[in-house]
Amino acid sequence: MRTSIKILCFAFLIVSCEDFLERPPIELIDEAEFFQTPADLQTAVNKFYNDLPLRRWAGVGNGFSGLPDNNSDMVLGESVSNRLLGVYETPTAANDQEWARWDEIREVNYYLERVGRAEGNEADINHFIGEGYFFRAYYYFDLLKRYGDLPIIDQEISNLDEDFLFAPRDPRNEVVDFMLSDLDTAIGLMKSFTEAPISRLSVEAVQFFKARVALYEGTWERYHNGTVFGVEGSDGSTYLQIAADAARAVMDSDLFSLHGDYGSLFNQSGITGNSEILLAREYDFNLGNSTGNDLQIGWPNRSGYTRFAIRSYLCTDGDPISVSPLYVGDQDLATIESNRDPRLAATIMVPGDIQRVDPDGTTTAYEAPIITGNNAAITGYESQKYRDVNIDGDTGLFTRNTSRIIMRYAEALLIYAEAKAELGTLSQADLDISVNLLRSRVGMPGITLGAITVDPDWPNYGYTLSDILYEIRRERSVELMAEGLRLDDLMRWRAHELFNGRTPKGAFYFDGIVDSTSELSEVFLDADDYLDPFQNDGPYNFDPDRAYLIGIPINEIDLNPNLEQNPGW
Repeated sequence: MRTSIKILCFAFLIVSCEDFLERPPIELIDEAEFFQTPADLQTAVNKFYNDLPLRRWAGVGNGFSGLPDNNSDMVLGESVSNRLLGVYETPTAANDQEWARWDEIREVNYYLERVGRAEGNEADINHFIGEGYFFRAYYYFDLLKRYGDLPIIDQEISNLDEDFLFAPRDPRNEVVDFMLSDLDTAIGLMKSFTEAPISRLSVEAVQFFKARVALYEGTWERYHNGTVFGVEGSDGSTYLQIAADAARAVMDSDLFSLHGDYGSLFNQSGITGNSEILLAREYDFNLGNSTGNDLQIGWPNRSGYTRFAIRSYLCTDGDPISVSPLYVGDQDLATIESNRDPRLAATIMVPGDIQRVDPDGTTTAYEAPIITGNNAAITGYESQKYRDVNIDGDTGLFTRNTSRIIMRYAEALLIYAEAKAELGTLSQADLDISVNLLRSRVGMPGITLGAITVDPDWPNYGYTLSDILYEIRRERSVELMAEGLRLDDLMRWRAHELFNGRTPKGAFYFDGIVDSTSELSEVFLDADDYLDPFQNDGPYNFDPDRAYLIGIPINEIDLNPNLEQNPGW
């Protein structure tokens, strides 16, 4: 960890240095009378909860909410303009929107500078201080994933701090160490899950996030080693061990277990008491706090799963579709779920599924996907996940009260297994307390080390993996489908070979796959008659020497010449 303090140049912010310094710190608060009690601290830190979760849900409104993971290789949005990784292919670096996160870091630092004034219950004060340290790491992580090297700022600064206002960026591994230090501080201050409600951070939630951060950086440094984005001399092992240890701390707390029904996890209104959830956001339309949480019930929802995603699900014998005699093919939506991992049926819609149940008990069955026009699922694989089919008379056609999961125990198990496998220390006992629990929940056979069926169609990541790592990555893809983590996985795995030079495919086209609202003239097929919605736009063009990080806004570099632009920009 650095001993000197590097302070963020205000030029990084969405406004100029001069404009930003004229802004009041936290508006409408009389500073002399605030930050005096635990309640004051809670009020101040509550503001940051509005950013949970960042980026995972977008385009919410008017009853529609595109799925998390939209525009990845697993889920596609309806618009070509929102294609896979589009934000990383933007030809200009002049957009400041990605840099807005520095505003929140400034506010966290303002908060942390003043928390020492509070008097009262020490445990409560410590907890809310710990939340501040968590959120600083949380915002830094968002910036790290997009820009890599960052200035380390851990205090409030003024316009007199010229040595820091024009400081260069610090190496990404030092930034990660800074983040992990903040998280360790938070862990030492905060209350356990047994004392914190599901909608509030706890020690275990911070340990979980620490594991997520460390896994990201560990695998980033491992798979980007030797490239322009790598960290010289590091294979990521130190961070992978931190990830395994932090995930194991969550597991050893004995506070969490897997919910019995995978499918019902994602369409509940009121998730308090669910043993799998570490952190969630709750909504209540009648209390007026469901703004931005409209999940469309009538469907479609501007999202569709890709053929690659659907083919990732194993057959019920535990073998991949490429070798299992149980596989019946994917050319009929009515049978595509047959003999497959039950998580597939919990994820996609097929003819005969319940589309909606009206307050009077009238049931409408799902007939066919809408693949063209407004709000279409252009791949033909519409989402079952996040759908509460029961219409609420108070909220009309929209399930505005559906809880949103931010952290769940299943991901901790996957982090633990992946980190141990990357380190080469994964044992059968480790598998049995992690991945095999996920498979057991849905009635799937567990993984046995040394007896993994070779899949001739294992994904091409551009490099070869061990059999167990292939399967752990598959398990992560299936278990966490459309939960907003896929783009991060592609980035940290340096997995551009999965999609580069290709167009994503959808369902097999056959009579009845479109309903009466679809225009057949707008349907594009590949040579094998699978939907190929971006056919006319050409294959994806991802530059692996540039696109793994986005460019620093040009105007910010003009304001601070000491900033060094990311490679390729």
